[in-house]
Parts: sequence; C-alpha cells; structure tokens
Amino acid sequence: MAAYSLIWPTIILLSGQSLERFILTLGLIAVAVIFGLTAFIFIRIFLNWFQAKFEHNRHFFRREFKKIAGNSTANLSEPENVFLEPLFFESDGNLTAAIFGVESDISEALEPEIICEDSAAVAHLYKPIALWHGRLILPSNEQRQPYGTVFLEVINAPKKYQNFIGKTAFLQWSTNRQVQFFVHAVSQDIKFTKQTKKSQKSGNIHPDRLNGWRNVGPLETLAGTRLEDSVTVMLRRPVIVINHSSSDKQELIIDREPVQIIGRLCALVSILQRPEPDSDKFIVRHFNKTSQQFDGAAEIIRIPQVQPDKNGIARSTNHQIEQSPLNPDGWYIYGERDEDNIFVVQAIEPRKIAQLTPDETYFGLKKSLDYLSSENWQNTSAQKGQAKRVLLTPNDATENALISPWQEGDIGIVIHSFGGIGGKKGEAAPLGIVTGHFAFGVAKVVRDRFTSELRFDIEYKQVYAHNPDGIVAGSSKWQSYMGDLQRGWLGDRPVCDIICKLDCVCCDYDFDGIILSPLTELNEQLDIMMARYRTGDGTGASLVTPATSCVQDSSQAIYATIKKITAEIESNPQIQDWLNTNPTAAQTQRFQQLIALGQSLEKVLIPLGIVRPDWRKNSRLAGIDSEMKKTFFGGMATLIKAAISYRTMLPRRTQDEIAKVLLKQGAFLWIIRTNQVGGFDSGIEPLAPTGL
Repeated sequence: MAAYSLIWPTIILLSGQSLERFILTLGLIAVAVIFGLTAFIFIRIFLNWFQAKFEHNRHFFRREFKKIAGNSTANLSEPENVFLEPLFFESDGNLTAAIFGVESDISEALEPEIICEDSAAVAHLYKPIALWHGRLILPSNEQRQPYGTVFLEVINAPKKYQNFIGKTAFLQWSTNRQVQFFVHAVSQDIKFTKQTKKSQKSGNIHPDRLNGWRNVGPLETLAGTRLEDSVTVMLRRPVIVINHSSSDKQELIIDREPVQIIGRLCALVSILQRPEPDSDKFIVRHFNKTSQQFDGAAEIIRIPQVQPDKNGIARSTNHQIEQSPLNPDGWYIYGERDEDNIFVVQAIEPRKIAQLTPDETYFGLKKSLDYLSSENWQNTSAQKGQAKRVLLTPNDATENALISPWQEGDIGIVIHSFGGIGGKKGEAAPLGIVTGHFAFGVAKVVRDRFTSELRFDIEYKQVYAHNPDGIVAGSSKWQSYMGDLQRGWLGDRPVCDIICKLDCVCCDYDFDGIILSPLTELNEQLDIMMARYRTGDGTGASLVTPATSCVQDSSQAIYATIKKITAEIESNPQIQDWLNTNPTAAQTQRFQQLIALGQSLEKVLIPLGIVRPDWRKNSRLAGIDSEMKKTFFGGMATLIKAAISYRTMLPRRTQDEIAKVLLKQGAFLWIIRTNQVGGFDSGIEPLAPTGL
C-alpha cells in the first residue's frame, strides 16, 4: 500500500508532463503548418510573377532584336520620336502661322458671325438626360416610411406626367418578392465604429446622417451617403406611377436601383474659343444633324474651373480645352442653365470614345493577347491628353477586313480600371506601386439622339469605398463617374475600359420556359455588393487597403454568379433533360461555352485552388471591417485570404487576366483608353497602374 502511494503521484506527474508536451507539440505543428502554407503561397506568387516577367522580357528583347537586325540603318542614327506632351498650343496670334506657315489665310481664329444669346432659340438643341430624372432627398428620422422609402424631387418626367416636374414624390420599392428579398438582404442597422470615426477625421465622407438609424434600406443609403441631398439619378423603366387625386401625394414605384447621373440637359458641341482670355466662358458650335458637321448655332456657355483637392490636384481643367486633340470630334456637355440663362457645364464626354469606329484593330488570338500584355498601357505618359479605341478579335482575318462586331441593341460587359497621377503635383506611389481602381459595368449599343450614329452607353457598377470626394457606391452613367468636372476621373487619370462581347454571357437561356440570365445574375450580385459598401455592413465604413480592396469584392460577385448559375443547372432536372435532348442546339453549344468560361474564370479568381471562406459563405466583404479586436493571427489570416486570391489584388492584373480568359473563349474585346483628357494641366502626367 505504501509502495502504491509512492508510485501513483509519480505516474500523475509524468502524465501531466506528457500532456503539456503533447499540447506544446500540437501548437508547434499548427504554427509550422500556418507558416508553411504562407511560405508556399508567397513562393507560388513569386514564381508566377517571375514567369510572367520572363515572358514579357523575352517578347521585348525579341522585338528589339528585330529592329536592330533590320536592313535599314536609319533607325540607328535618328532618336526615337516620342511626344512627352500632347499637341496642345497656346492660343496666340502666331499659332497657325507657326504650324501652317506665314502664307496661311487661317492664321487667326474664325469668330462666328452670329452668336445666339436667346436661350429659347437654341432650346431644341438640348435634350433631357433621362426620361425619369430627379434629386434624391433623405427623409428625417421622423418622416421615415416602411421599406426605406425616400423623396424624389422630379427634374424630368415623360409627357404624360409633366405635372410631376418640380414636385416632390415618394420613391419606393416594388412589393415584388424578388425585389423585397434584395431590399431585406442589404438593409442594415447603422452604428459607426471607432474605425469609421477615425476615417471621418482623416477627411473621408461617411453616411453621417444615417448613423444610429435602424433597418436602413438601399434607397436611404443612396440618398444619405453624402452630407447633403446632392445625388441625382435616373429611374429605370418600368416606373409605376400612383397619383392620388384627393391629395398632392405622388408615388413612384421601382424594381431596380436608380442610376446616378449629373446635369439636367445635354448637347453636342465643338469648342471654338474663349471670348475673353481669363473667362470661363467659351464660344461653341452645336452639331448640325443635317450636315453632320459642327456648323449649327453658335452659343456662349460656361465651363467652370473646379477647385483643386487637398493634394492640389483639380479633377478637371478648362485650360486649353479648345485645343484638345478630341475637340474636333466634339463633346457631349451635361449641365443646366444659370440665373443668367447661360448653360453651365457640369460634366463632359468626348464623342470620339463612344463611337464604334476603332483606331486600331488586331486580328488573331496571339496578337490580341500580346496587345493586352505589352501594348495597352505602353508609353502612357507620352499619350497625355489623347484617347484611343482598339478592337481585339481572336479570329484570324485579313488585315483590311471591315468587321464590326457591334449592332444596335447589343450588350457587353465592361471591365474598368484606372491608373495613377504623376508629375510635379502627383500622388504618392508606395514602393513604386500604382494600385488604381477596378470595377465592372454594362455597355449597350444605342442610336445617338444628336447624330443618329451608333454609340456606346456605358453604366458602371461601382463597388466603391468611402472617400473624401463623395463618390457613391452604386450604378453610375459614364458622364457621372468619369465626366463629372468635380468628381470624375477623365481629366486627371489614365483609364482603360474593356468592353466584352460574348453571347454565352450576355444572352439569356430559355429551357422550355425556365429562363437563366448570367448578365442579370451578375447585376444582382453587384447590386448587393454596392449596397453593402454604402453602409459598410452597418459599420458606416468601407475602406481599402493594399491587401483588401474593391477589386476583390467585385471579383467575389463574379464567383457568386458562377456558383449560383452552376447550382441552378445541376439541381434542375428539367434543364438537364433539355440539354440531353438537344445536344447539338445552338443554345446548348452556347451553354457549354458558359460552363468552360466559368471554369477558366475560377482559375483566375482562385489560382491556388483554395476558395476563400468569405467567398464561399458570402458573409464578409474585403473592404468592410468589423469592430473586432486586432490580433497578429487575425492580420495573418487577412493576408492569407488576400494571397489565396492574389490575382485579384491589383486592378490591372485582374482586368488583364479576365480579359485574356474572355479572349480565349472567343470574345471580341473593345478597348477605350483615355489619358487625362480635356484641358491641359502641366503639373500632372498619367501613370499606368502596376500589373505584377
């Protein structure tokens, strides 16, 4: 018994030591696995980067070798002709003489004989921007209605409802089940976190008027994101109108989120000159639909010079805008008349970039891929002030073939990215990396109201973080997001919009009455992302860091679309029966192409084959952080999740990768590249975004 009493404590002691060693061993194994996985991920990233860099350099040296090995020696003795600035000139009396010679009879600006000063006489040359158009007004907390109803000050309405103009109507959601599912899915209680308040102090604009509200709906976040009621929108049709005859109450019922626009009226003009040197007034000529020239009525308008931001950079400038290389093709001007009946421009859009005539065309898959890899952003700084349209077609064809892939009514997916601002007043680029921005959108081929030619109508789906400029996450027309003189990016950043035409994505599927629409599904996923970004999932803040950004959340919308479409197909026996019964039908071939596209896109979105947990559950967005305690392991987890989807960390890389996948699936790509277009600011230059 005594021996037993001596042995038993010894066994307990030894077993306790073994348990501690076991737990310690497990901990060391867990740490080793975490760091091993991290090392593997970053090694994989480095190898992919090195391989891409090697391929690019091999292509570059092969091209340079061909230049040197050519028969002509002229290129060896003459310096390369590279314009560091566009052909902007000071508008003095010797301008034309310097260019065309002293003998020229056009050495002086031609002032129009008659300048129309009667706004009523040129009213027919201006057209409303949208059929249903208004300014969103956020109700007070006491005025709130069910389902997140807001007020709309009606700016324009169809002829049948002209009595609405100037009045304030209730704007509310349809009671349709699917619409209400969206509304309830994104409605949030909003309570600002410490991080949100810190972001406010740094100058970012957050939905301060919504702080403390419960169950805030998507219309309320659209109206209340800025500090004032300044968001103007167009309503998508159909709009259900309820006009209560017994009262002054009018109701407008919608089933899709409104689209942000700016201005009240639009015209198409070419800018001639300033009537006075230091004025913001310009003499313009309107487009003549009969002659198809800018020989219509002459008028004086105002193009205000906007104030620079806190970094000293103005989003746009009117300096030398009449000498822009894009001026001969004209500008769509958006705005409204002031108290003196002078039209004041709020946004501009170069006519050239919307037209369907390419400046360059590349035939064949190899040439198209090479253009994306090495030429799309080439010599960006030297292209300042200029714009270019490029058609990439994967099909081999003769170089002089006249092929237009676009017809009226066609719809394409837009893949958008922009670069940085360099020059004397340029922004900082940490470690030399220009991140830029990424977004999706939709482009539709429409008949232009001024010229009757076909053109693109572009609508962005901006998953956009809170910012100091008041740019609001949501659907935005090109003129609002890009052309806005105060908030747009046309004048101070290089931009690339790639429009994809691929029927397997842009056309609906009809399986004996079961309709599947990949484009509609993508729009719905992006609508959810954009609404969540406006509230910060209730925190009031959507913020961007190098590891977490809107490019990853936009990519998550694609992943969710692919998975939802695939799940619907696999779980529906009627669709399976249709596909098995019609194996050679055009729709089946198109559908198989969609499946192949989905698989290829998955390899881009999840290159390591590991699905991010937040993407699988759609529970959390990369740009939205909760008030959870920051820890080392939490930070490591965030970096690991970002690394798992590393191809979607940088906007340019994501744009290039998705575009290449679409090309390989047979898509036409239409590229619109602008480089600080409009007036000329000598203190900045366009910087291409980094694409590792």
